[in-house]
Amino acid sequence: MWVDKHKPHFLEELAVHKKKVEEVKIWFEERLQAAMDDHNNVLLVAGPSGVGKTATISAIASHLGATIWEWNTPTPTVWSEHLYNANSGLQYMSKLDEFEGFVERVRKYGLTSPTLKGSLAPVILLVDDLPVVNGRVAYGKLQRCLKLLVQLVRFPTAIVITNYDKDDSADFSTRCWEELLVSLHNAGACKVNFNPVTINSIKKTLTTICRKEQREVSADTIELIAKSSGGDIRHAITSLQYLCLNPQRRPILPLKERLDNIVCLDDASSLPFGKDETLSLFHALGKFLHNKRENELTTASDRDAFILKEKFVRFPLKMDAPEVVLCQAHGQARTLSDFLHENVLDFLNEEAIDDAWLVASYLSDAEFLLSSLNRLLTRDFGAENIVQSAAASVAARGVLFGNAHPVPSRWHAIRRPKLWEVEQSLRRNKCQMLSQRGDLCNSLTLSNQIVMATEYRPALKWLGCRASESFQADDMVEDDGGSACFHEKKLDMSDDEIEDW
Repeated sequence: MWVDKHKPHFLEELAVHKKKVEEVKIWFEERLQAAMDDHNNVLLVAGPSGVGKTATISAIASHLGATIWEWNTPTPTVWSEHLYNANSGLQYMSKLDEFEGFVERVRKYGLTSPTLKGSLAPVILLVDDLPVVNGRVAYGKLQRCLKLLVQLVRFPTAIVITNYDKDDSADFSTRCWEELLVSLHNAGACKVNFNPVTINSIKKTLTTICRKEQREVSADTIELIAKSSGGDIRHAITSLQYLCLNPQRRPILPLKERLDNIVCLDDASSLPFGKDETLSLFHALGKFLHNKRENELTTASDRDAFILKEKFVRFPLKMDAPEVVLCQAHGQARTLSDFLHENVLDFLNEEAIDDAWLVASYLSDAEFLLSSLNRLLTRDFGAENIVQSAAASVAARGVLFGNAHPVPSRWHAIRRPKLWEVEQSLRRNKCQMLSQRGDLCNSLTLSNQIVMATEYRPALKWLGCRASESFQADDMVEDDGGSACFHEKKLDMSDDEIEDW
C-alpha cells in the first residue's frame, strides 16, 4: 500500500502543521534530556483519524535518535480458534486484560524487550491503539490502567487516541472517551490536539507521491481528492492509489462539476472516492444559528438569477446547503426544531422585531408539519420521512432566512429545550392522575382528564392547604393557652409581610 510505502521518515516530509510538530518535538526533547521522573512523562495525542498522529511521533523519534517501543492491540482471537486451543491449557484473555498485564509489567520492570537490551539510544513508548471497551465496568478498568501508567511510568510515553465525531444521540462510548481524556489530563498527562490536514498540504503530498510513482495525474484531480478526503491524508493517499489502478474508469469532468457531485444528495453516479462527512447535532445547530454569510454576492449569476425586492435579498451562505448539513448531522426534525426554538432569540438582534416574528412563523410552520404526523390513522413510513425532511428544511431555512440582522459571531452555549421538561412533567402528571383514578373507573376519557386537571386537582390542593392551616391554628391556640386566636394573629402581620405573601 502506498500509505506504508510513502510513510514520512523525516520532519520535512510531514503534512502536519509545523507549529504542531515543533510543539510535540519540544516536549520529547525536554523529557529525553531530563532525568527520570516519576510523573509528567505521558503525552496524549488526540485527533481525528488520518491526520498524522503516529507518523509525527515516529518522525520525531527518528530525528532525536530515539527508539520506539510500540504496543498495538493484539489480533483478536477467533472463537473457533479459542475452542481449538481450549484443551491445550491456554487460557483466553481479553484484549483489555492483556493491556492491563502490559501496564503492570511496564510499571514493575520497565521495557524488557530483547531488541532494547544493550541499546544506548533513548526509548519512547508508543501506545498506538487502545482496547475497545463497552460498558462502565470495562471503561473503569481501562481508566485505572491508564491512570497507573500516567502516574508511574519513568520514560517518555505517547498515547494516541482517535477522536470520532459525535452523533446526535451522544452515545456512551463517545462520552467515555471524553471523560477519559479529562481524567488522564487531570492525572498529570500533557495533551496535544491534532487538527485535520489542510487541503494544500494534502495536495503537496499527493503530488510528491505521483512524481515518485511516475504517475500522471492532473492537478484538478489531485485537488478533487484533497477536498473530498475531509482532512484525512491516509484516506487521500489510498484514494489516489485506487484511482491510479484504473484511471480510465470514470470520464474526466470539469473540476466544478465534480465538486458539485460531492455535495449533491441525489446524485446516482457518485465519485469512486471521497470521505463521508458527519457533523454533530450541535455543530449543525451552530451553523444555522450563527448564520454566517458572504459580505457580497460572489458572482454575477447570483445577482442576475432572480429579481427580488430588497427585503428578500440575502447574501450567500458560508456553508453547504441546509439539507446537506441536516444529512451530515443525522438529526431528527423534532429535535432540531425544539433546539432552534429554544436558542434562536439569543442570536437575533435585540431591535430586529420583524426578524423574530418571521423566524417564529417559520418554526410554527415546521411544528404544524410535525403535528400532522399525529393525525395519521395508519403508519406510512414513506410519508413520515417526507414530512420529517420537509419540517427540518422549513425550520433550518426559516431561521437562516428570517435572521436578516444576525448578531456578531461569538461563543454561546446551546441550551436544552425547556419544552422537554414541560412534556416530561405533563406525562408524569397524566400518569399520576390515571393511577389516582384507576380504582374508580377502568378508563378515563380526555374530557375526564381535563376536568381532573382543571377542577379536581386544584380543589384538592386548596382543601389540603385549608386543612393544614386549620391544624396550625389549633396548635397555636393550644400553645398560647387561649390568649390569642389565629385570626387575631393574622391581623398582627405587618404590611410588608402581607405584600411579600
